[in-house]
Amino acid sequence: MHDVWRHSHVSGLRPRDIILVTDFDGTLAPIVSDPKDACILPASLVALQRLSALLRRVAVLSSRPTADLEELVPLQGIDLIGDSGVMDITPDERSRLDQFNVKAAQLISGFPGVWLEIKPGGTAIHHRKAQIDPGEILRLLGPALETTELHAQPGRRVIEIIPRERPKGDALAKLVERSQPEGIVCLGDDENDRPMFDHLGRIGRPHLTVGVASDEARADLFAGCDLVVSGPEEAGSFLSMVAEWAT
Repeated sequence: MHDVWRHSHVSGLRPRDIILVTDFDGTLAPIVSDPKDACILPASLVALQRLSALLRRVAVLSSRPTADLEELVPLQGIDLIGDSGVMDITPDERSRLDQFNVKAAQLISGFPGVWLEIKPGGTAIHHRKAQIDPGEILRLLGPALETTELHAQPGRRVIEIIPRERPKGDALAKLVERSQPEGIVCLGDDENDRPMFDHLGRIGRPHLTVGVASDEARADLFAGCDLVVSGPEEAGSFLSMVAEWAT
């Protein structure tokens, strides 16, 4: 971990020229059965607080609603970007999501442990406690998705239903455009983080991508990452290391 950081182009920059963007669930906090029970690891919380005063910008970019992030990451000076960055949802997108939610609620009502979380910029179909294959859920919801022209993004025991195809990648691109950093550090653990990794792989700015591994992540998700850590605990160690470097 230390060697990867030391040899990266980002570590040769000034801290004030760098932005750091990180996912929440599975990256800053372990995945739990009920999302309401999630809690950021203390080491990551302390590191983010330190980094917020040292880097140009620190952002938590999550599929959770922003209101949830405000409770889960109680820090000043951090950009909390919820709903995967879909903060400007259009009336048409909202209408299509509402149509989908009505139909989906009917379709999954007979499957114990499967439930809908309706969010401002999307819908999450949770199935961590269910004895059903996610592929079966997707097959069941296929006609509703086709009718509403929404996108399904399978993740770690959740299926995100979103009105746009690559919202996290688009949100990161906007953040980079606004901040104009010399370098970017990005952490993520799930399929909805792939667009962030892909975006950084296409731009010319120095960057360091960190994949947070798990048994549930697809093998190819972190193929282009500069560093892969074993879980949220090691991600916290990485953030602490960067905070020490920036200090």
